[in-house]
Amino acid sequence: MKSRLQTTIGIQSQRGIHFGTTDSIKGRLIQFGSPVAFDQDEEVTLKIEIPDGGEWVMADARIVRMAPSKRDETTRCMARISYMRPEHLERLKRHLTKIQPGSSKVAVTPPISLHEPTLSMSDDGRSITAKWQDPRAFRRDWALHISRGRMPAKGVPPHRRAFMMRVMLPNGYVASFPAEIGEKLKDGWLIRFLVPHEAFTRMRTYAEERRRRRVV
Repeated sequence: MKSRLQTTIGIQSQRGIHFGTTDSIKGRLIQFGSPVAFDQDEEVTLKIEIPDGGEWVMADARIVRMAPSKRDETTRCMARISYMRPEHLERLKRHLTKIQPGSSKVAVTPPISLHEPTLSMSDDGRSITAKWQDPRAFRRDWALHISRGRMPAKGVPPHRRAFMMRVMLPNGYVASFPAEIGEKLKDGWLIRFLVPHEAFTRMRTYAEERRRRRVV
């Protein structure tokens, strides 16, 4: 039976590590969106987020089909899972059972923003503040954008090419560092920056603590 599964997925291949979003899973076939394309029969390692507060589950898989997305610039991929640790497979099965239509245990919660923290620009255009209200949303944004030194922003960029970027974590930690305007996006622009080592370590530690903490 095909189950709709919408969550964050990490895809590790010979091209590096990329992050996307799962669409569905049926048996050992999993469908997901990826920012990069793969070769037919290419072996990949998948890291799938299960929203139960535990660690992400790992799976070895092989790409069996690909097609350009009709909704965005991603590539829709289908992969066949070849191996999962028994405890990870059991957690995945439990989660899929809970989200089946008609299940009385399904808990409806507001969606967590994947790419969009709250961004605010100072009046003089000299600084931009990124703030995450939900700790779980920060964990996903950190993995996808901050570790790469870039973050998408909507609207019009500041009149100054260089400015200060201020990141506010949900636990109150604030880090400031230089940033600049990157390339234009379809509905906005890209913020580029290099996170200082101390700030990067604090963010990584916080993200890892959130990953280990069970969300009730």
